[in-house]
Amino acid sequence: MEFVPESEVMNLLAEQGVTPAPQEDDRVYLQMADSSDVVRVHLTTAQTEAEPEAEARVITVEPDGLAAAVAELIQQLRLNQVLLIPVSKWRHVFDAVAFSLAENEDWQEFETTATVELNTRDPLLCEPGDYQTIIALMRALLTDADRAEQGLMLATTAAPLLVEIVPEGAIRVSFGNQVLADEVADAFAR
Repeated sequence: MEFVPESEVMNLLAEQGVTPAPQEDDRVYLQMADSSDVVRVHLTTAQTEAEPEAEARVITVEPDGLAAAVAELIQQLRLNQVLLIPVSKWRHVFDAVAFSLAENEDWQEFETTATVELNTRDPLLCEPGDYQTIIALMRALLTDADRAEQGLMLATTAAPLLVEIVPEGAIRVSFGNQVLADEVADAFAR
């Protein structure tokens, strides 16, 4: 896992139809450009009140099923690299997961080297060897995060895909086309 400058990544994501949507309170969300081809899926638990995006297919899953669905999505698409991008500063994400990931050796090793990035929004580039750690990170966020600025987004420059981890216990997924959505339909059928 390594941090890459935000300015370098945003142009590449724009080529996939993913652009920033600044909000109040120093939060910046990414959004998939509106198009008739975009397929949106909203994974939620029965207790979650997070609102789905317009025209999203809403799927209710068990709380443990949220992170598992994202793990399955990454595996089915055979992504060689994914980018993790915080909604606000990394500090908020690290603070939210500190207790849950205290025993995760891979996260602890990474956390000690990441302290210089805590006040940035620079994306974190992850490769297949890092995926178990980022799945643990997503599980911890879905369990422990309780504020919007602790949200996290996952994107890739290889496909038109955007995944938002919503601290209220939901996951919003945007696919740039139906073909891509069909490739991972099984990840959401469980």
